[in-house]
Amino acid sequence: MARNSVKITKQDANKVSIQETNNTVQLTEETVKVVHVGTLVEAGADAKFTFAQEQNSDQWEVEHNLGKFPSVTIVDSGENIVYAEVQYTDENNLTISFNGATSGKAYLN
Repeated sequence: MARNSVKITKQDANKVSIQETNNTVQLTEETVKVVHVGTLVEAGADAKFTFAQEQNSDQWEVEHNLGKFPSVTIVDSGENIVYAEVQYTDENNLTISFNGATSGKAYLN
């Protein structure tokens, strides 16, 4: 089946550039969705961040630098899921507030 051929160049860990090269292409097992020739396309797994709070505290200040408002799963030092209030300061920072002092981890993605 004839399709436009593209050249895929890896730029960073999760970024590729796509450039049209001719009018034929062979499809392989892996597929890349071409949105627009010349558009930077993110590929690979979504960015993640793990925050560890070793000292008991009723408020955790988390600088994650993910450039988004991530989902947050919180566990205490015994690896039990706990619930807390999460307030997003901006796309790279958030605050987790507890009813009492807690230590543990926050998993962001």
